[in-house]
Amino acid sequence: MDEYTTFLEKAKKLHGGVCAGVVMGIRMSMAAMRELGMDPAKQNKDLIVYVEVDRCMTDGVQAVTGCTLGHRNLKYNDHGKFVATFINTSSGKAIRASAKDDTCKSSHGFWKWAENLFKGNGKCEPSPTPEDMEEGVEIVSGLPEEELLVLEEIQFEVPENDIPGFPKHIATCEICNEHVMDGKELLLGGKIICRSCACKENLLKELFEL
Repeated sequence: MDEYTTFLEKAKKLHGGVCAGVVMGIRMSMAAMRELGMDPAKQNKDLIVYVEVDRCMTDGVQAVTGCTLGHRNLKYNDHGKFVATFINTSSGKAIRASAKDDTCKSSHGFWKWAENLFKGNGKCEPSPTPEDMEEGVEIVSGLPEEELLVLEEIQFEVPENDIPGFPKHIATCEICNEHVMDGKELLLGGKIICRSCACKENLLKELFEL
């Protein structure tokens, strides 16, 4: 069994099936780790990955990298994009991976397939058929890497509070009295406040006198 098939089987067990998004996550991860000089078949303690979507792609990333939220080496930025940034914390090198036809609009790539499902109007109705999903898997699996992915070396400094390990800082919200780790608290109106309390409209009005 080749390396790609091994990761495909691993992702299938993790995700409960295979779709184009899972395959995209696998191929992004394998390509980016190669550029970082990392072997995905081995444990890579110096790897941190930032994903930008809470969809199937992320399970593909987890299957290849072994990174998880619980280990704090998988980070989630809620941007709704099929994008992941892979960082070798030892060398400082960072690779941003995205779908190539997201920028060049190739006629047969991942996003063109997705646009056909959504019929160009942002609504996927009716839901994709099993045949549609199989087509997506075939497209993303079969495209040469240079036609599928954009791999960019970027400057990226991992914030101190994002580094795995015990929390370096714990605060207490002055509104709900719950603890907040890893510098995620806010200082508003001279008060230490958690983000969930800060999102309450009446609190924001009180603090900023809106």
